Amino acid sequence: MTDALNEQICYDNVQSAEDAVPSLNAQEIFPDLKKGIKLPKSPLQWSTANDFFQLTLSNYPVTTQEINKSINTMATVIYNYFSDNYGFVDANNNNEFESKYKSCSAKELKKVLKNLKCKNGDLKEIKFVAKKLRCLLSKNNTDLQHADVNVSDNIDHDKLFNNNFWGYVKKFLKKKTESFPTFGLAQCTAYFTKTLSAVIPNKTFNIPSWIPKFNSPTTPFNLDPPTYNEITNVIRKMKPSGSPCPLDQISVICLKRCPYLCTYLTEIIHAAWSSGIVPSEWKKACTILIHKKDETDNPANFRPITLESVPLKVFTSCLRNKIFAFLFENNYIEHDIQKGFTPNVAGTVEHTAHMAHIINTARIKQRSLVITLLDLKNAFGELHYNLIYKVLQYHHIPDPINELIRSLYTNFQTSIITEKFSTSFITVGRGVLQGDCLSPLLFNMSFNTFVQHIKSESFLQLGFWKFNKTGIPCNPIHWFQFADDAAVISSQEKENQILLNRFSVYGVNGPI
Repeated sequence: MTDALNEQICYDNVQSAEDAVPSLNAQEIFPDLKKGIKLPKSPLQWSTANDFFQLTLSNYPVTTQEINKSINTMATVIYNYFSDNYGFVDANNNNEFESKYKSCSAKELKKVLKNLKCKNGDLKEIKFVAKKLRCLLSKNNTDLQHADVNVSDNIDHDKLFNNNFWGYVKKFLKKKTESFPTFGLAQCTAYFTKTLSAVIPNKTFNIPSWIPKFNSPTTPFNLDPPTYNEITNVIRKMKPSGSPCPLDQISVICLKRCPYLCTYLTEIIHAAWSSGIVPSEWKKACTILIHKKDETDNPANFRPITLESVPLKVFTSCLRNKIFAFLFENNYIEHDIQKGFTPNVAGTVEHTAHMAHIINTARIKQRSLVITLLDLKNAFGELHYNLIYKVLQYHHIPDPINELIRSLYTNFQTSIITEKFSTSFITVGRGVLQGDCLSPLLFNMSFNTFVQHIKSESFLQLGFWKFNKTGIPCNPIHWFQFADDAAVISSQEKENQILLNRFSVYGVNGPI
C-alpha cells in the first residue's frame, strides 16, 4: 500500500477539474456507497495503524489531475486498510439472521453458538448469535436486579420509577419523531432536480446604491495556504461523532489519531489552495433527509443535510476561518443585529431574552409595541451563486479567494440517499448546502448587505425606544436577526411597515 501512494501519476482517463461535468439529465451516474468501516479501539491497534502510514509523497501534486489522484489514493488506502484489518459494518446482512433467530431463547442461542463454533460455521453468523446472546443475557440481568431491588426497603423507589418512566417516554418520543420518507425514487429525483437546478444562471446582480459601501480594509487578507497548525486545530475541534460521507466512509477519527495523515492532507490542501481550483474528487457528496413536519410522502417536508467528505470539511473550515478573521478585523460584520452563525458572539438566546424584556416593559408601562416575525422560505436553498460572488466583492474579499469559492460551487454534485434507495448524482446549481462548513458564513455575508442599510440612524429611529431612570429615551431597538429569521420591532404600525417595505425593496433587487 506504500507503493500505492508513491506510484507514478497516471494521466489516462483522469478528468480535469476545469473540464465541465457531463450532463446528468439522463440520471445514469449513481454513487458507489461504501460500507461503514470499524475503527480500531485500543492504543496498540492505533499505533500499528500510525506506523503503517509513515509514507511520503514522491511527487508533490502540482496539477489538478495529480491532486485528484492523491485524494482518491489516500481515501482508498485508508478504507482498504481498516476494512481489511478491522472489518466493516453491513447492516443488511443481518436481516437473514434476525428472522432465523428471532424467537430463540438464551438457552437455545447458547446451543446454536456452541454448534456453530464446533463446525467452523459462518463467521458472520457466529458474531450475530454471540451479540444477540449478550444482549439477551444483559437484559435478563437487568430484570433480575430490578426484581431484587423492588423487595428491598433501602431503595429509593421514587427515583427508580422516575428513571424508568422517563426512559420509556424518551424511547416513545424517539420512535414518534423518527419518520422516514414514504415517497419513491422517481418522485425524490424529480423534486430535488428541480429544487437544486439553477434559475437564470447568467443573471447579474449589483449592490444597490442605497446600501452603504465599506471602506478599504485596514488589515489585508492573509492569502497564504492554511498552516499545519491551523489544519490540525480544525481537525481537533471537529466532533468525532460526525457522520462520514457514505462515498468513502472515512471518519475524522482517522485524522485525529494518525498525525501523518494530517501532514499528507496538508500537502493536498496547499496544492489545491495554490492552484485556485477545488478538486473534483471533493465536489461529490450525499444528502440525507430529516423529517420536519406533516406527511412523509412529500419531499418538501424533509430537511436535506449534505454529508461531505472529511477532507473537504477541513478545507472549507480553513477557508471560513480566514474569511471570518478578515471580516472581523476590518469590522465588516454586524454583531448587534445578526446573532446566528457568528462564533464567539452571544447567540440567539440574547435576542430572545431582550425581546422578552421589551414585551414585558411595554406591558408594564402600557406602551404600544408592534413585532413582526419573518421566516424566509428555503432561504439557504434560494441563494444565487452570482449574488454570492458579488457579495464577496462587496466585502473586499480578494479575487483568488473569490475564484476558489467559485470553483467549489461549480459542478458540485450530490446524491439523495434513504434507507430504500439512492438517486443518481444531481448537479447543485443554486443555494448553499446545509451541512457545509462555509455555508453559514456565506449566507450571513449576503444578508449583511441589508443589515448595513437598516443600521443607519434614520431607520434606527423607527424602533422601540427604551427609557433610562430619568425618563430620557435611549437605545432604540428595531431589528433582531436570527440567521435567516428576523423580528421587526417598533412602537407604531406605520413605523413597522416602513421597515418591512425596505426589506421588500431589498428582496426585489435580487438578494432574497
